[in-house]
Amino acid sequence: MDNIYWGNFDTIGKYDRSLFEDFAAQSTEEIRQACCDEQGKLVHLIKADHFDLSFLETICETAKAARKIAKVDFEFLKGLLKHKSVLNYFHQPSSRTFLSFSSAEAYLGMRREEVRDMKTSSAIKGESDKDALRTISSYFDALVVRHPSDYFDLFALWVMKHSDREIPIINAGSGTKEHPTQGILDYYTIQESMKRELDGMSIAYVGDCLRGRTVHSLAKIMSRHQNTTAYFVAPDHLQIDAETEKYIQQRGTIIHKETASLQDIIPLVDVIYMTRIQNEHGGAAEYDPQFIFTKSMLEEMKPGAILMHPMPKREEIDPAIDYIHKDQRVMYWRQQRNGMWVRVALLAHFFGVDEKIRKKYQEITLTL
Repeated sequence: MDNIYWGNFDTIGKYDRSLFEDFAAQSTEEIRQACCDEQGKLVHLIKADHFDLSFLETICETAKAARKIAKVDFEFLKGLLKHKSVLNYFHQPSSRTFLSFSSAEAYLGMRREEVRDMKTSSAIKGESDKDALRTISSYFDALVVRHPSDYFDLFALWVMKHSDREIPIINAGSGTKEHPTQGILDYYTIQESMKRELDGMSIAYVGDCLRGRTVHSLAKIMSRHQNTTAYFVAPDHLQIDAETEKYIQQRGTIIHKETASLQDIIPLVDVIYMTRIQNEHGGAAEYDPQFIFTKSMLEEMKPGAILMHPMPKREEIDPAIDYIHKDQRVMYWRQQRNGMWVRVALLAHFFGVDEKIRKKYQEITLTL
């Protein structure tokens, strides 16, 4: 429960914390049900293991439709949610996730506000995170949250379940554990890039597999497909966490751990998913040269394979690769733009206008 602020008074904090701990101790299925409405539709997006293939396919179809519509009828998108509002509540530094959400909200015409510096919030006056979230729910129709705590996604859900005005919670990154919207945009990128079914895919997750929340989310999502293989390429002290390993293994994913070098894995996989060392979560500053993707490795990749990175990147990818233009293997720059369209699709889903987007796309396609 680290990094959650329970307020200045221990007696109140202990009381609230004990109630939250009871909520968090529920089963995975009970937590998932708490994120759904009576029809089983997700109304809170906090964990990647809540997604099934039907949901993922719907979001991908909506994202593809929205980006096409934007080129020919921008005003249609902008009119869809002009009556809705959202707060981007970021307790942790962010540029890509924050800006892609903000841009997505703008595309849909939403009123949007932000809190990015806690020094300007009432936390300075001793307001607890619980009271802050309940207050925020009075002003907005949805809340996009990023936080350094591994448990803040569950905490925000718990607060909403005890609020008189429950609004959707969208987890934009929770500690070292979850980054579900990044997982969906990564999935969308893979789906759009591959010229084949995703069953039987092999992915190498390289770098900080222990604390890399993007690794955890994408690995869980890909485990929904049959006969997938995951290579976790990292030194021993940064290998995949036991929770994620158990989850994907139970769903049939074949797991390999490579602790010596990236080199031998390159020809074996369809996706190379590079990550940086997570300094903000206690990671070492130096990147092992054995796990750096070099320019020469491009030629060793399987036909049709792609190189991805959730960003920000540092020394883990040869800088010369940035200057190879229009190379279909180098996917990480297109991956960034995909994030905006996936978040358009997610917001449209939560406010029930995603079907309108897909229908409009069909109409446009028929007239072309």
